[in-house]
Order: sequence, then C-alpha cells, then structure tokens
Amino acid sequence: MAKDYDLIVIGAGPGGTPAAMNAAMFGKRVLLIDKRDAPGGECLFEGCIPSKVLENAANRYYDVVTSKKFHIDSNSAQIHWEDVLKDKEEILQKRSQAALHKIMQMPNLTFMQGVAKFIDNNSIEVNGKRFSFENAIIASGAKISFPKIKGNGIDKVWTNKDVFYQKELPTEILFIGAGAISSELAQMFNKLGVKCHILERSERILKHLPKEAAMIVQEKMIKNGIDIEFNLQLESIDFEDDTFVVKYLKDNQLHTLKYKNVLMATGRVANIDDLALENAGVEYDKKGIIVNEYLQTSQSNIYACGDCINAPKFAHTATYEAGVAIHNIFAPSPHKVDYNKNSWVLFSDPQVAIAGIDSQSAAKRGLDFSVQTYEFKTEARSQIDKSIEGFIKFIIDNNTKSIIGVEIVNEDASSLVGEAALIVANKLKSMDVQKAIHPHPTLTEAFGKLAQQIFFQSMMRR
Repeated sequence: MAKDYDLIVIGAGPGGTPAAMNAAMFGKRVLLIDKRDAPGGECLFEGCIPSKVLENAANRYYDVVTSKKFHIDSNSAQIHWEDVLKDKEEILQKRSQAALHKIMQMPNLTFMQGVAKFIDNNSIEVNGKRFSFENAIIASGAKISFPKIKGNGIDKVWTNKDVFYQKELPTEILFIGAGAISSELAQMFNKLGVKCHILERSERILKHLPKEAAMIVQEKMIKNGIDIEFNLQLESIDFEDDTFVVKYLKDNQLHTLKYKNVLMATGRVANIDDLALENAGVEYDKKGIIVNEYLQTSQSNIYACGDCINAPKFAHTATYEAGVAIHNIFAPSPHKVDYNKNSWVLFSDPQVAIAGIDSQSAAKRGLDFSVQTYEFKTEARSQIDKSIEGFIKFIIDNNTKSIIGVEIVNEDASSLVGEAALIVANKLKSMDVQKAIHPHPTLTEAFGKLAQQIFFQSMMRR
C-alpha cells in the first residue's frame, strides 16, 4: 500500500528545511513539520541570527565609543535599544517568510505546524491526524538544559531566548556558565555599558576550546570589566523582592550575590521528549538520538541530523548533515559524514574560528601531529586596525604533512575561516598554501606567511 509521503521531516530549522526542499526538488512527496508557524528553527528565532544582530549593533556602538584611538571625537554616542530590537524582528520575519514562500512554491512539499509523535516506524501523528511515510528525517534540534538547583528562582531566570526580547536594555546581568553563549552575550552587553558577572564551575571559560585561544578571550573580558569567578559550585537561586539571590560555594565558603537579572547558559539537550521515539523503535540516550556514520537511526528508514544527535551543534553542520541524509535515502551509493572538515566561529572579542581538528581535540585523539603558529601582531593590517591580538595555527599531520586543522584568533576570524575550511577540506599541505598570492595589506596574508615559515624551517632542518 502506497504511503502518504515519500519523506516526512520533523523540524524546520537549518537541518530539516533544506532536507525537505532538496527532497522535493528531486520530485519526492514531502511533509515538513514544525512547532512554529514558519520555518527557521532556533538558529533563526532564538539563537545565532538574533544574537548576531545585537552583537553587530554592540560592536558598532563600541567602535564609536572607543574611536578616540583613531583620533575621532565620540562624546555623543548613544544606543537606541528599541530600534535594534525592531531591526532584529524585521530580519527574522524577512528570512522566515522568504523560506516559507519558497516552500509554498513547491507543489509536492507541504509545511504543517504542529507537534509530531511517532505511532510506529512508518507513521506519525500530527494535530490528531495520522500520516504514513516511506522515510523520515528527525531534525528536532535541542533545548536548554537546566541543572538541578535549589530555590524558587530557577523558573524565572533568562535563557538565550528570553534575553533577545527584553524591551529595555538591562543594567546588570549575572551569567551562569562560561561557554559560548555566555562569552558572546557578556561581551556584547558589556560593550553597551551593562554590568556583567559570570559564575563558572571550571577553571577557565570555553573549556571546549584550545586553552591558548580561550585565554586570549578571557583576558580581554576581564580587561574590559567583566567579573568572572571560577572553580565554584552553584547552591541555590532564589527570587526575592524582584531580585535574584544566588548562593555558591567557592574555596569551601558560601558566597551570595544579588542581581536583577540572571541568565542560565549551562548546556543543551536533544529536543526529543515529545516524539515518542520508542513507538518507532528509534534508539536514543542522554546525548540524543543514536545514529551511525550514515546518519541512520536504529530504524533503517529513519534518519536524524542537527542538534538532536550527538555531533557538533552548529546550524551549518546541520545543513551539511541534511544533505548527507537526503543523499543516503534517495541515492544508490551512501555517503559517510566527515566532521574532520567541519568549521565554526565563536563571535567573541576577539573572534575564534576553527576549521578541521583543533590542537586540543588532536591531542585527546592521540594523533601524531605538530603545530605551527603565526601571530597577527606582525601583520600590517593588524597594526593599521590597532588590533594585534591573536594568531593563526596550522595543525599538521606528521605522517601525510597535510593541514588537518586551522585555529584562528582575531577580531575578524569569521572572514578568514573560509580559506581555512578550503585548506582542510582539500587536505592541502603548507606548500600548496604557499602557492597562493595573498593581497597586501590584508589579514589573509597570514596564511601565506605561516606556510612560508614552515617551508623555511623544513629547509633549515635538511
């Protein structure tokens, strides 16, 4: 008996939406389901896009405030927060509606708002209606994970979602956790004059990053007036008289902080609770849906991608995974995912960008590698911009001599990582990079300079 759809996709974020569109372009009958009334997912509505709109405004405001270093008078600088929020909403709606319009133009692709629940491995229920499918892709994303903490204030703290909808610029924020979300937001609000304080249980910020890169960001945060406390244990969060009372243990002593606003950023978990995966026989654990290297779940006709699986959690990675999943469902020869060529950016100050395998990951995996470093402070462009922090590193496989990873710390690392991604994806050697002629004066010269440095060192060892 023919199924209602060739493919059902659950989740219309950066993984699910392109997966559904690509399948529809191949002529497949596709149903795309999301809890929101338009596509976009958390990246668009609550994550990377709104945060970058606000970060962009904060950086430009800060450039004006600190423009004295370029001999410019900046005494009258003001930030109009309400107008920044309007810009954010306009961009979100424009992007979401553009995607919805594109979907509506595809006659064999149907978008449905609702919560999907598996009935078995060939059918789901949405809004009380049952639909059968040949194949499915789960791209339901992730959600905020709150630690178990005493007190009545945990339900009142902000998340990254809440902070983007505050109608007035807050005067102070206490951040719980010093990962990517806190590091980006704390620096953004700090530049706007907001008092920012971070509590972190580890010994440094950004523990998933190589230490040298993380410490440059950490030192910049402290230098700019952000208070950060480490090696502590959160005890309770209470809410009294419109104020949060936060207690924590540090050095065997109980400390208390009172803040008007608290933002919790302690991690995320797969958003799979409502899917009834057990009905379909789809296996999962505390890290998310279990998939193989082809993104196939324990059910051969059901795939998963994006933040709901145990893999790098980035919008662009979800889109890459969606392409692999669609290929493996409809093409004759399967493809494996290759996270060794993944790239990503932390929009901190300075920015941190990684392509491929960073030095910390390479060491954990026991790889035979070496690291070569070039510091931006020697570059003309860095000196002109008065931004000499940071470096570029090549992580080199000692056996093949290929560059398996690139680390970049620079205020404009997001613009440099594209070349790094190409280097890693094509397994180039330093000699290959040296062949390129990089324009002067630009930051991209650092790629050529580092490749040249490696060449001369190899010549001297002969």
